[in-house]
Amino acid sequence: MSSPSAVSPLARRIFLVNLCAQIGIVVTGGLVRLTGSGLGCDTWPRCNDTQWTPHGESSIYTYIEFGNRMLTYVVGAVAVAATVIAWKHRPVRKEIRYLAAFQLFAVVGQAILGGITVLTDLHPASVAAHLLLSMFMIGSAVALCERAGEGDGPVRPLVRREIRVFAYAGVAVLAALLVVGTVVTGSGPHAGDEEARRFDVNVDQMAWLHADLAFLLLGAALALALALRVTDAPVSAQRRVWWLLGVMLPQGLIGYTQYFNGLPEWQVSLHMFGACLVVVTTVRIVFGLRERGDAGEERDQDASDAPMDVPAPADEPLPATRY
Repeated sequence: MSSPSAVSPLARRIFLVNLCAQIGIVVTGGLVRLTGSGLGCDTWPRCNDTQWTPHGESSIYTYIEFGNRMLTYVVGAVAVAATVIAWKHRPVRKEIRYLAAFQLFAVVGQAILGGITVLTDLHPASVAAHLLLSMFMIGSAVALCERAGEGDGPVRPLVRREIRVFAYAGVAVLAALLVVGTVVTGSGPHAGDEEARRFDVNVDQMAWLHADLAFLLLGAALALALALRVTDAPVSAQRRVWWLLGVMLPQGLIGYTQYFNGLPEWQVSLHMFGACLVVVTTVRIVFGLRERGDAGEERDQDASDAPMDVPAPADEPLPATRY
């Protein structure tokens, strides 16, 4: 049951649209790289030295890159709507405000980082930072959606402390998995442009390290599912872990298939979309292991549990007094 101070259904829909927009920009950004359109617009903020927008003689790669730039404005508009509705909510929810405002400022930061990526001719470190920031934005967008359905009261754990620590460790493994994944991408064939630099590492070794971390996260999810089952954790918490497992199994299959088939573009695109879903389902697990009501609920509960002074009935005789 949602808290009375939870945001309105309209606000929650906007926060969900914001999450979908963050995932969408990752997928379209991947398409830019996979089609070799990363330098379709070879400078920033202009598209080229003389034009702000493509013209009739521009190549298809220019239009693909420019189209992805324009999608940034769509994502930014959604972030603005989320921020406005978060700041208008009453009672004031500071954490909701901060999470929504982060989405807006991060979109601006992503635009600047994207410009730096173009100006450095798609340096792999800049490309990796661009993707990692997007993944962090997706995680924070999930947090915004989850907190929108909670109150600001004290956190009430639904499982043992050891299980919650284990879940946070899973998030750390996910972070390492994403970082190594960007290194794999930065040393593989899909650079966004034929002349772009690559990381000077063994791509096969990095790919297997990436796979090892994926197996570690999968094993952690299985162990967490078992721990929740044997401790009779709420079904809602168990279900969230099964969602992660349901995403990771096809994600792993796609990863192996693309590796042994020369990294076909459509499979790489699916793998990027799957990575976004892994972030979403992993972060949701952390929120599913606790609950939060309104800030005043605990005080109200304490007051209701306190003993009350019950006066004696008026018609009972007073006890005799011995002088």
